[in-house]
Amino acid sequence: MSEEVIKGKVLKHDTQTRTMHWIHLLAFIILGLTGIGFYWDIAGIANIFGGPANASLVHRWSGVVFTVGPTLYILLNFDRFSRFIDTVTSFSEDDFAWLKTMGGYVPFIKVEEVPPQEKYNAGQKILGILIIMGCLLIILTGFPMWLWRDVVSSAFLALCYNVHFWTAIIMILLVAGHFFLAAIHPKSRVEFASMMLDGYIDAEITAHHNAKWFAELQKAE
Repeated sequence: MSEEVIKGKVLKHDTQTRTMHWIHLLAFIILGLTGIGFYWDIAGIANIFGGPANASLVHRWSGVVFTVGPTLYILLNFDRFSRFIDTVTSFSEDDFAWLKTMGGYVPFIKVEEVPPQEKYNAGQKILGILIIMGCLLIILTGFPMWLWRDVVSSAFLALCYNVHFWTAIIMILLVAGHFFLAAIHPKSRVEFASMMLDGYIDAEITAHHNAKWFAELQKAE
């Protein structure tokens, strides 16, 4: 379904995108929970999944879902994904100006006017890049730890463990910050319903927060 404006609402995320987001998020939560249980040897977490052996199995197969879900989405929606990559890797003067003001989300930074943004603001662009890089690092270190642990050198395996763990910690912090802004912060919490529920966002809010993208939608009508 293409982007459109209907009854004062703007379609920002279609069904496939929202489904992929749900699957990837749930897999990430399970991976993070079980991974924390392994690293700090928290028996209570392992017991949630029926003991350490089951928790390990759940962690590994959640990793498969974490990998396969986005891969299928990209293959089925390659043009859309390419546009997303083009968007999040392209920074204009307005994006850099947005970063200077942090979009008006930080209380102690006074902002008279927020620079116009595309479908994703400058902060979301940076988050998107970091999430993609983090996911790749987690995947590229996770599978050798599982499938080739008896083949690769101990030094390489130790490197994989360290990169895997610290990347996961950074990702957990990023996702926590993303959740706060998308679901709790009064200026941006409408984003949660858009991505996780019906895909639509109020047109008036879009015209203010994503002025460049909203203008493109109006031209396309």
